[in-house]
Amino acid sequence: MIECGPAYDRRPVRVELPAEPKTLGIFVSGGIDSAILYYMMLLENQKMGNIHKIVPLTVLRKEGSKHFAKLVVAHMIWHFNLHYVETTIVGDPSLPEIEQVKSGVHEAFDKGIDIAYTGLIEQLPMHMVDWTPIPYQESSRFKAPFKKLNKSHIIDLCVQHQQEGLFYITHSCAAWEITRCKTCNGCNERQWAFDQLEKIDPGII
Repeated sequence: MIECGPAYDRRPVRVELPAEPKTLGIFVSGGIDSAILYYMMLLENQKMGNIHKIVPLTVLRKEGSKHFAKLVVAHMIWHFNLHYVETTIVGDPSLPEIEQVKSGVHEAFDKGIDIAYTGLIEQLPMHMVDWTPIPYQESSRFKAPFKKLNKSHIIDLCVQHQQEGLFYITHSCAAWEITRCKTCNGCNERQWAFDQLEKIDPGII
């Protein structure tokens, strides 16, 4: 258990893995939420003697997830001295984005994933303008450990785990092919989170 977030809003979080060996999937979008969850899962697995196989999964969303997810996976390979890890692409790209994500979850299970983890967080109304949240329901096979945290807690988790390097390689902007637009929901949410912690976002992509 770890407490995180700004001084006025500390919240507890725990990333728990099964006691018995499993094949675990982590949806890596290229954003900071899934990146630090991936790190915390690998860290917990290391403490458990690396009994689990942890597979990064990526849905090809319009924010450039395929490109930025590769950067996150490469960071984890380097940090944990892992053997080569290839990102598994899941989801039907012909579907609308939300349905594509749902299809990705089902496909992950079809590919042998025992339990899937996602970095979905609490969304504040001011960060949901013209944006439809992805509906989800936790179950024994689908976990969202950060569901009660907002972006400020996520940024603090990165700092507490000394993973500030993730700030440089993760991406939140809807216009993924350019430097951050600083006007979309993703950019506003990330900037808000750093402001709550009185920190400066060093990332540029």
